Amino acid sequence: MRVSLIVKRFVIALAGCAVLAAATIGASFAQTAPTPNSEQKQQQKRAVIDDAAAKLGISGDALAQALKEAHKELGAKPGQGIVKVVRDELNVAAKTLGLADAKALRGELRGSSLNAVAQKHNVAPSTVANAIKADVNAKIDALVSAGKLKAERATTLKQKASERVDKLMAREFKAKP
Repeated sequence: MRVSLIVKRFVIALAGCAVLAAATIGASFAQTAPTPNSEQKQQQKRAVIDDAAAKLGISGDALAQALKEAHKELGAKPGQGIVKVVRDELNVAAKTLGLADAKALRGELRGSSLNAVAQKHNVAPSTVANAIKADVNAKIDALVSAGKLKAERATTLKQKASERVDKLMAREFKAKP
């Protein structure tokens, strides 16, 4: 009887140790990583800006300032600057085609391409493309003159813009449902 009492106590102690070990392991897995405070977040943002600036060959302060200015110029809503550029370029295309405005052009683009609309209005598609490219290039040159963009970057942007305008000219726009 004495042996069975010792065995029972041993089994109970062993079970208690197993429960404690399981609870400790469970608690350690349940813990989440500590959330960084605002100072740590600012340091992390600054490290990202400094790293990106180093890759661009400029100072971190210059990049941070440029980002602040860009955010201020574009306003609070992301993508708003792109919408303005698209609207401006559609207005340039509409003017080149002899249309009233971008709204009229958008109406004609439904189910068609800019090339087809240009041909419909007896305007060479290259004339429309060149007008859009000239407008974009003028805006890029203005950024260079204002010191907001380096000349090397401007050359790259002009090349990419030219390629995108060529794709835009051939793009088939969806017909109105």
